[in-house]
Formats: sequence, structure tokens, C-alpha cells
Amino acid sequence: MIKSQFKKNEGFSLIEVLTALVVISMVLSLLLSGLIYVNTIDKKMAIDQKLFYNERYLNLYFQKQILRSEKIYVKNNRVYLQDLESPEHYNYYQYSNGFLRRYKVSGDGLILIGSGSNSQFADSIQSFSLSLGSDQEIILKYSLAVEGMIYYRETTISHGRMVEFV
Repeated sequence: MIKSQFKKNEGFSLIEVLTALVVISMVLSLLLSGLIYVNTIDKKMAIDQKLFYNERYLNLYFQKQILRSEKIYVKNNRVYLQDLESPEHYNYYQYSNGFLRRYKVSGDGLILIGSGSNSQFADSIQSFSLSLGSDQEIILKYSLAVEGMIYYRETTISHGRMVEFV
């Protein structure tokens, strides 16, 4: 008689199953959206880091070269900066075919030194110019391509050096 009072449950009701499925799907959707968000932030951080390092390299390199130059030459709207490794030579920079190239010239006459006169300086650059401003400051303009996006930058470097027009 005691057995007849308690009915055996042989499974779950339809409402219990549907409720469990809804709860599981909500938890999974929250997890998936969190993972997508973290992946997006990670990609953005990688782009920002690559952009930062490229910008820092270009800005510090040119600032160092400008401040160490005893004299800066300007010839045909091209700025010549004293070479860091061999001070008897000067460098000018030119953008072509997706690369920024450094050209080394002799200090007297600003003529290419021949073999080894140019080298690839940087890649991922879309445009580049190095010019002289109205107050003799050097204006560095360039654009960098990182992950399909193009970032435009301009830096002004005051130097206090003698500028000679040739």
C-alpha cells in the first residue's frame, strides 16, 4: 500500500528539458561572446603595438640623426643628414616601391658613394617625406600600413643646427 502512494518518475518533463536547454544556451552564448570580445581586443592590441614600435623606431632614429648632425644640407628640396656610423658621409631618404631607402652620399659634393650607397631602411611605409620647415625645423611625414589600415603621422623636430642650401 505504501508503494501505491508514491508514483515513480521515469524521466524529465518537457518543461524541465526545455528550461535546461535555455539555461545551457544562455551560458554558452555568454561564453562565446566573451571569447569573441577578448579576441577582438587582442587583435587591436597587436595592431597598436606594431604601430607604436614602427612609429617609435622612425621618430627616434630621425631625431637621433638630426640632433647628431653637425650640419644639415638641403639640395633640390632634399634634406641630407649626417650619417651616424661614418660622419664624413650624409644620408638622404626616398620612398619607392613600398620601401623607404637610405642613400649614402659623400660629404663633399653630396654625390652617391657608389657600391653600397643605398639600403632598405623600413618597410610597411605607404608614403614618406623629410622636409625643412619655415623655422629651419625638420618635418617628418609618413604613413604606415598595419593590418590593412593606413595611419598618417607628422613629426616636427627642432634642432638648432646650421642648415646649408646647396
